[in-house]
Amino acid sequence: MKEYFREYYRKNKDKMRESNREYYLKNKDKINENIKEKYDQDNNIREMKKEYDREYRAKTKEKKKEYNREYRIQNERKIKEYQIKNKEKLNIRNKEYFREYRKKNKDKIKQYLIKGKNRIKESNKKYYLQNKDKIKEYKREYEILHKDKIYEIKQKYYLQNKDKIKQLTVKKNFERNNGIYVPLFSWTNDDSIRDYFERIAPLLHISDPSDWYRISRTQMVDLKGIIIKHHCSFLATFLVYFLVTFLVYFLNFLRL
Repeated sequence: MKEYFREYYRKNKDKMRESNREYYLKNKDKINENIKEKYDQDNNIREMKKEYDREYRAKTKEKKKEYNREYRIQNERKIKEYQIKNKEKLNIRNKEYFREYRKKNKDKIKQYLIKGKNRIKESNKKYYLQNKDKIKEYKREYEILHKDKIYEIKQKYYLQNKDKIKQLTVKKNFERNNGIYVPLFSWTNDDSIRDYFERIAPLLHISDPSDWYRISRTQMVDLKGIIIKHHCSFLATFLVYFLVTFLVYFLNFLRL
């Protein structure tokens, strides 16, 4: 029978196509209506299934939680022994699973993080406050066990991004103090010291070197200057004024 139908189809191929086209053109509206009805029926069935699944999950959610809790309490020793024996296998399996899940659901994860940003922060804060001591102990143990690895990673990162780190520190210090602060690693350069005092001078309304004597300690601290602390107030003020005058005359000498 199959061979007969095949031969018949080969002989009458064009006739069958023409007859199907004519039938479709005559009964186009009926065919489309039937297709829409079937599509709507399928969609209704899918929605009914989804609603049933949601209701069933909501009803059985608490029961599953209680069952899992009871099972864990009863079989704590067995679970721990299994985890200790198969630690490497479980870690490999979990890593592979999370990699595949992240690849498949990249867009969903991004949307979830954007929508639930505040909620995630609050949950992390609550978890940290509840388990503060445990987290600290875990960090200490991890640092002790993996001390060499941490040092190597930090060293590699610093060598690869040395210039970037310096630039970021400089930007942060300038942003905090409105472009006045000079970093510590630049105090050794004469040019940086000169630039620093030239920036400070108009802010303090200094026109002559003698005007530096009227500057107080608080003004220098606000501008991130260097102050020598001493128990005796007279000696402290004398040393500060001496250093300031020395720096001013030294800078004028360099300009010449």
